[in-house]
Amino acid sequence: MNKKMIKGNLILPGRVEKDGLLIIEGGQIVEIMEAGKAGHLADSQEILDYSGCWVSPGLIDIHLHGARGKEAMDGQAESIREMAKHQAECGVTGFFPTTLTSSQEALLQAISVVRKASQENLPSEVLGIHLEGPYISHKRKGAQDPNYVREINPKEIQELKSALGNLKTLITLAPEAGQNLSYIPELLKAGWTVSLGHTDASYEEALEAFSAGANHATHLFNAWREFHHREPGGIGAALDESQVFVELIADGIHVHPSFIRLAIFRKGVDRVCLITDSLKEVGLPDGTYAWGGLEVVLKGQEIRLKDNGVLAGSALHLNNGVRQVLDWTGLSVPEVVKMATLTPAKSVGLEKIVGSLEPGKRANVAIFGRNFKTVAAFVMGEKVYSGEGDQL
Repeated sequence: MNKKMIKGNLILPGRVEKDGLLIIEGGQIVEIMEAGKAGHLADSQEILDYSGCWVSPGLIDIHLHGARGKEAMDGQAESIREMAKHQAECGVTGFFPTTLTSSQEALLQAISVVRKASQENLPSEVLGIHLEGPYISHKRKGAQDPNYVREINPKEIQELKSALGNLKTLITLAPEAGQNLSYIPELLKAGWTVSLGHTDASYEEALEAFSAGANHATHLFNAWREFHHREPGGIGAALDESQVFVELIADGIHVHPSFIRLAIFRKGVDRVCLITDSLKEVGLPDGTYAWGGLEVVLKGQEIRLKDNGVLAGSALHLNNGVRQVLDWTGLSVPEVVKMATLTPAKSVGLEKIVGSLEPGKRANVAIFGRNFKTVAAFVMGEKVYSGEGDQL
């Protein structure tokens, strides 16, 4: 099998290899070469020259609901495929379709479709699923449908386990609601990653959940108890606990840039996951849309519930989030890209196969130009998206 070479400014762990060479064979990265050391390569080798562009690990979004009028809760295979196409255009080569608080029947249908999609060759890999609810706080439900908010019960958990099988699973819950806290060890035993979110937990209650094994915080600052200097709540606990990964919606709307900086400089790039929390309205014109049994209004980059104006998900593209965090923080390109690649991969236990440009990992690669516009994307070494040329 002939090898394939991608040339460009390689974003490697902790550094950039300018005009470096990424060698791919059999869908995997087999070698990283410095510039000017390709003389021994066979003439028959396919060379893809992206000199002047960033050659990045494919971005990974562990929290997104939909795009272009399609979402995970449709329970339709075509919806996941359309979402995957959109993700590839954003330089995202792996994602977790994210569900909403809903009936058990609708949730099981969504899981079935996502699980099947994870076995398909899509433009962006379905790496797992994010169950955002329904076991959340009524008080902090945000844009989730209150009619389906409920506490964990053993019957539903067994049904979910059976439906999910070995699909990587991230679940968001409110530990203070009912007996939710007591279920965390069981969920961990099933191999799930447990995240706190849509929660009114106090600082002590959140610490107890983290001590029980939860190690993730869903869209930190959004749908959490207010951050107060005498009662920092779950936000303070998530920032304090070194093992906890935190999600940030980097659209400049959900979280002010100053709080983006606060979280990143407190947690470090090894514990911050940049996400979109994008809804099916992303990519659609401004207007009013049905969403999860509710109505939302898309206006520009904001999506809000029609009845009360509460922010719902975002209209963010993850590559744009990377660009904005670069502007807001002054961190290096490898540091910011890590928060949208290796860190989210590590947060769900996938860091050995995806998330960085290293030999032995899948050749999931994104090519970015000026302002992190996507030039091309590759999954397992095969080109899945080609945009317009746009060098740095």
